[in-house]
Amino acid sequence: MDRVKQKAGILIGLVAVLIILFVVYLTSPSRLEKVEIVEKYYPHFSDGKAVGFKTNEVIDVTETEEGSNCAMKFNNGKTLEIDCDRYLTYKIDETVYITSDGKQVKEIRRKR
Repeated sequence: MDRVKQKAGILIGLVAVLIILFVVYLTSPSRLEKVEIVEKYYPHFSDGKAVGFKTNEVIDVTETEEGSNCAMKFNNGKTLEIDCDRYLTYKIDETVYITSDGKQVKEIRRKR
C-alpha cells in the first residue's frame, strides 16, 4: 500500500509541475506576434532622432555607444527600436513574427 501512495504522490507532483509550466507559458510576454512592417526609421546624425524611409516622419530613439538606434513601425500600432545592422534586410510591407520587450524588438523572423 505504501508503494501505491508513493506512486500517486509522484504522479500528483508531476501533474502540478505540468500545470505550473502551462500557466507560465500562457502568461509569458515573449510570445511571437504576427505583424506587417509599415515603416522603417533610420538615425538622423547622432541627435537621438530617426527619420522614416517612406514618410520622412521624425521620431525619438535611444542613443547607444555606436550611435542612435533604428526603429520599425508595425501594423499593430507599435513603433519599436531595432538593431540597425542586424535587421537591415527586412522590407516595408513584409509580414514578420516579432518578440518585443518594452520598446525594443528582441527577435524578428520571417517564418514561425
